[in-house]
Amino acid sequence: MSFVLPGEIVCVEEEALPSGYVYNDGRGYLRSYVVGVAVLNKYKKTVSVKPLVKRGLTLKQGVIVEGLVFSAHEDVAVVRIYRADSVRVDATGLLHVSQISSEYVTDMQDYVRPSDTVKARVLNSTPPYLLTIKEPQLGVIHAYCGSCGEELYLTSTGVLTCNNCGRVEKRKVAVGSYLLVTS
Repeated sequence: MSFVLPGEIVCVEEEALPSGYVYNDGRGYLRSYVVGVAVLNKYKKTVSVKPLVKRGLTLKQGVIVEGLVFSAHEDVAVVRIYRADSVRVDATGLLHVSQISSEYVTDMQDYVRPSDTVKARVLNSTPPYLLTIKEPQLGVIHAYCGSCGEELYLTSTGVLTCNNCGRVEKRKVAVGSYLLVTS
């Protein structure tokens, strides 16, 4: 099919079932976990992504990583790590609620949500990797609207807004690293 990036829409759920490295974002879209090539199996009616990198890599403590939030619960978010120090990787990280902010966190959904792309620091050197986004330069670097699924833009006031439906959402945004900024 085509080259895809993490979080990018591969197809809609009516077209195929998610398979390897593809997830359903809960809004009707199937998105990629990894950088790779999307492959549609017409006979099985499945879509998968063939990763560009297949080798395993052990991450070191203190390294900065980027990953896609796979799921977010009350006290932990699961992150699929796809980049570490500009090198493609395939690993899983856990972001505990105590590693989001130095302040008390009442609702994980105010800081990270599924399908958000985050920049985090690795706290240990063995899988599953424990992550933190407490530092100002760490946090969400790309997010989607919880209402319509469009990309959220960071305004000059530091708020994430949807240009499609106008919804304003709260996240722990990485200072100086958010990808879509409005003037």
